[in-house]
Amino acid sequence: APVGAGPDMIVGAHDWIGKLVVNGTIVSLEMPEEVLIQFDTVTLKAMSFGGKLYGIPYAREGVALLYNKDLVPEPPTTWDELLQIARGLTDPTVPQYGFIVEYPFPYNCFGILSALGGYVFGENPDGSLNLCDIGLDNVGAILGAELIDWLIEEGLMPAEVPWETMTGLLSEGRAGMVITGPWSIPIAKGGGVDVGVTPIPLICGQHPRPFVGVPGVMVSAYSPNMVIVQDFLFNHFITKETMLTMYHYDPRIPAYLPAYEEVAVDPIMCGFAESITNGISLPNIPEMSVVWSIWADAMALIGRQKLEPHEALHQAAEKIRETLGCK
Repeated sequence: APVGAGPDMIVGAHDWIGKLVVNGTIVSLEMPEEVLIQFDTVTLKAMSFGGKLYGIPYAREGVALLYNKDLVPEPPTTWDELLQIARGLTDPTVPQYGFIVEYPFPYNCFGILSALGGYVFGENPDGSLNLCDIGLDNVGAILGAELIDWLIEEGLMPAEVPWETMTGLLSEGRAGMVITGPWSIPIAKGGGVDVGVTPIPLICGQHPRPFVGVPGVMVSAYSPNMVIVQDFLFNHFITKETMLTMYHYDPRIPAYLPAYEEVAVDPIMCGFAESITNGISLPNIPEMSVVWSIWADAMALIGRQKLEPHEALHQAAEKIRETLGCK
């Protein structure tokens, strides 16, 4: 937008940042050290690009294991326990499933692929992403995809679980456990389902590492009101009161630690917070738009039993490397 013709600030997800920086749409921000230390470090990294901070985070979110307390009184702590519970609850003729995850879109199931070492992009020594180090076809990612493949082969999960199916089963009390995020809590409660939240179970003793998403406030490079914007952000936005008000309107884990300490008694919030403790910041670079579509296609091929996990993921990773000019 031309100077003065657009908004002074933009509220959005951290994975917008790469494209907005490349396009010259937002400016970097300088924050004093005494302010920086009051934010969760993962959220600050997520809102950074090229070593500079481009947004002020106000929340952090990711997926965890949401469970129906009527069907699953005691949640599993290991993948083997999850399988045992799922086998006891699943009856596709009802339909009822002991465990589901929105599928094949890979965002929610990434924790299963990452637990044993799968990743999207590796990092350079300076912490920046190495776009030619793609870990979607490494041993860990393939083993994680095998776990999903086995669920489908055994009939414990459908080959495809679109959002509408997942939320329908959840709200109707016909899903024992679901890997999903805080956005699904109102859906479950709206159906009268008593839910709990716990980290995704350990896989071979390793913690799943779900993606962490971070919404925040960015400043337009075209704003003619920089002095007013700076005053608003540092004297009115970055306060415990403001962050708590935002939390009460939209309950997501606060990125601002003084606010988080106030709400950390909520067991649902604590469940999500514990789940993303070992999480990986969702890559905030424009190239992810390429990755999502290719990756989702590969997961769909696995679900439909068209390709084995190692074949589907290797083909996807090779296609990503070729598209990004790494071959």
